Amino acid sequence: MNGMKIKLNDKVYELTDVTTLGSFMERLDIPLQGIAVAIDYEVVPKDRWHETVLEDNMELMMIHAVSGG
Repeated sequence: MNGMKIKLNDKVYELTDVTTLGSFMERLDIPLQGIAVAIDYEVVPKDRWHETVLEDNMELMMIHAVSGG
């Protein structure tokens, strides 16, 4: 595999191997509490992150939950 590009919030990441959304998020070392991730504007439930395989040129959007009012 030559690698693939994944776009997360307009930043491009190059991956050298097939990976799941869960593994990708863990590699970013971002606290995962209070965030959601959408692929093609569809939120992926956290319990499906480790079974959702990323593909070349996917566009992901990470959304941070904000509390307050």
